[in-house]
Amino acid sequence: MKKLKLIVLSALFLGACEGDYSPKPKGYFRIDMPTADYQEFNGDCPFHFDYNKVASLKDKGRCWYDIKYPRLKATLQLTYRQVTEDNLDTLLYEGHELAYKHTVKADGIDEKLYIDEQKRVYGLLYQLKGDAATSMQFFMTDSTDHFLRGVLYYYASPNADSLKPVNDFMRGEMIRMIESLEWENS
Repeated sequence: MKKLKLIVLSALFLGACEGDYSPKPKGYFRIDMPTADYQEFNGDCPFHFDYNKVASLKDKGRCWYDIKYPRLKATLQLTYRQVTEDNLDTLLYEGHELAYKHTVKADGIDEKLYIDEQKRVYGLLYQLKGDAATSMQFFMTDSTDHFLRGVLYYYASPNADSLKPVNDFMRGEMIRMIESLEWENS
C-alpha cells in the first residue's frame, strides 16, 4: 500500500510540471493619473501661476508653499526669496548646488533652460535620473526682484522604474507652472 501511495504521489508531482515555466517580471501597482484641470494661484505673494485642481496648497509663511498631490504621494515645495543687489549670485549658486547635491544617488541630470523675455521669467528645470530623493527641481527669477525655487519629493521609496509614470505626469505639472509663472510689479 505504501508503494502505491508513493507511485501516485510521484505521478501527481511529475504531472504537475508540464510546460515551460518562465519567471514573471516584477510588477508595480497601476497608478491612475489625475486629470489636467488647472486653477490660478493668486495669493499675497509677488507671483502667480497655474496648478492642478487635485492638488492642495499649504501655506508655510513667507511665500513658501507645499503643493501636495495626495494620491501620488508627491509634494512640490516652493520657496520664494526677494532678490537684492547683492544676493542673486548666491541664490543662483545655491539653486544649482542643491540640485547637484543629489548626484550621489542620481544617474544623471538633464537641464532645461527657460527664457521668457516678455514675462521676464528666466530659469532652469533640473530632471534627475535614477533613484535620487528628488526627481525634479527648478528655479525661476526675473534677475532683479524675484527668485522662486521648487523641489519635488515623493513620500515613497525612490524607485525610478515604478515612479516613471508619476515623474512624467509631475514633469508636465511643473512645466505648466513654470510656463504660466508671472511676477507682480516686474
